[in-house]
Amino acid sequence: KQQAFGDLLRGYIQDQKKIGRFPRPLFFKVQNIPELMEEYGVTPRQVKAMSTVSLLFLIVCSLNLVGLLLGKFLGRIPEISVRRALGASRLQVFWQHIVECEVIGVIGGLIGMLLAVGTLNLISKTLPNGEAIGLSFEMVLASIFLSLVAGLLAGLYPAWRVCTIPPAMQLKLQ
Repeated sequence: KQQAFGDLLRGYIQDQKKIGRFPRPLFFKVQNIPELMEEYGVTPRQVKAMSTVSLLFLIVCSLNLVGLLLGKFLGRIPEISVRRALGASRLQVFWQHIVECEVIGVIGGLIGMLLAVGTLNLISKTLPNGEAIGLSFEMVLASIFLSLVAGLLAGLYPAWRVCTIPPAMQLKLQ
């Protein structure tokens, strides 16, 4: 689309030159919005730094979630051992825990989105021209995607760990 628009402009300028308008040499460039923002320095360096800090915060929260899920899942070993003894496969137990992790991730993502919307509404009311601040549809989709990925990555190790414990050892102790 960028190339097609550039060709359209080039043709228009050449047509206008033929009838005597635009005496200067042909020079223009078509840029997309991110390139234009970079050229004019619209996005400050602090935004990139804040994005990095936010990503690191997500990683720390995911690691914390790994520890919490591991403790929760290992605390349910007697229940899992009974399920395994009654015929549930390791894969079924694994998927049960992965689905639980994804539900936790989605709930966390929804809570985060509600907090973000509330905070942005508060900021937009207090700042002049604050109505320009908001969430786009792409940001909401990216947030949901990140919450799903974080839930999946945080749940892989605890779900695998709980599936590798032999049920016979746990059932003997009870």
